[in-house]
Amino acid sequence: MLLDFQEVEPLLESCQKEVTPFFKTCFFDFNAHNGFCHAAYQDGRPVSFYCSQLFDTGGLSYLEYHRRQLERIYGPDCPIDRSWACPPMEQIVGPVIYSGDALNVPGSRSLKESMLRLRALAKMNLYASLLSWPGAQASVGLARASHVSKGLGNAYGAFHTYPYATRWIKPPSDRLQDDVFLFSWQADILYQAQIDALDLEQEASGQPKAMSERIELAGYNDTSAPQLLNGSRVN
Repeated sequence: MLLDFQEVEPLLESCQKEVTPFFKTCFFDFNAHNGFCHAAYQDGRPVSFYCSQLFDTGGLSYLEYHRRQLERIYGPDCPIDRSWACPPMEQIVGPVIYSGDALNVPGSRSLKESMLRLRALAKMNLYASLLSWPGAQASVGLARASHVSKGLGNAYGAFHTYPYATRWIKPPSDRLQDDVFLFSWQADILYQAQIDALDLEQEASGQPKAMSERIELAGYNDTSAPQLLNGSRVN
């Protein structure tokens, strides 16, 4: 677990990963209590990363909070369409775990092994985040649609995926119009922890693991399925 983002940035860049603005020290003040990054090493070199930090939207919805972040980062030359609203982003208010800069360095083992490693790293990061910030209402993140279609939403541990998170009037050079909003309510995270605990019990007794694990490894994602927002079905 890396706490110093002055160290994280060059380490990610050395692995040919362009650090997203949400984990750059020029935009956010990391103080060893509000963010960390997990790194997996193989033969002394980093092969996977997964980073998280704590946002507190106060009385704002996460939608409005995120809009203000984008406007501060990209400025007036790259405006967003404020008439567009991604519904679940309006539901989330208060402390939020934001995760991102997930990376599997190419060439480190097979694709399946790399995905398993990233999945394990993401879970470890998510549970450490909730233990560190127990008041967090949800875990959120953004990913490109092309990545989500390959099952990376499940590798990241997201229970829900919602397409078209932001509509840009003029997208910046490092962003597309296809951002997908990935999120899990705190109850989702605790439910996943119960499944993992059950898997450990079953593995110890020689029984097969829970069905959800096999679905995740198959690349299942629920982008087209109705989502649950605070108990309400939304199509």
